[in-house]
Formats: sequence, structure tokens, C-alpha cells
Amino acid sequence: MPHSYVSNLVHCIFSTKERFPFIDDDLELRLWPYIGGIARENKMRALAIGGTANHLHTLLSLPASADLAKAVQLIKGGITSHPNSQRRQMSHS
Repeated sequence: MPHSYVSNLVHCIFSTKERFPFIDDDLELRLWPYIGGIARENKMRALAIGGTANHLHTLLSLPASADLAKAVQLIKGGITSHPNSQRRQMSHS
């Protein structure tokens, strides 16, 4: 009986608006777990999340049935809808 194994690992990099340094240590402590939660809710696994003040990296493991564009859209949408992210963008605009 044939078996197949699929491993979809995706490294995504997201930049802050105009590369402004919005992500401080305080926001990091809340944003990284939030991104992990978005991944979990959508049947992905966030294997690593990190970054600097003006961008973040995620290493995601996607299920075989996942659409790459949809996965990135879900993560990106979740990041921009995070309450602290929105407040920081408005205060620095």
C-alpha cells in the first residue's frame, strides 16, 4: 500500500508600515503568541516566530491541503488586526 508524506515549511517575513520600528519588547511578548494562535486556529503550526523592531519572521508548517496564499493572508490579516499593532500605527502616523 503506497503512502505519501508532505512537508510544507514556509518562511514568511512581514515588515511594519514604512519599516517604522513599532515592535518593542512589550509588544513582542503579546504578538508572538497571538500569531501562534492564528496559526493553530487555521491548522498550521508556527515552528518559529521572531524578528526585530521593524519586521518579523515566521516559520510555518502547513498541512498538505493548505493554500499558501490563504495561509499568508490569514497570518498577515491577524497581525494587522492585533489591537496593539493598530494603536501603535495610529499614534505614529
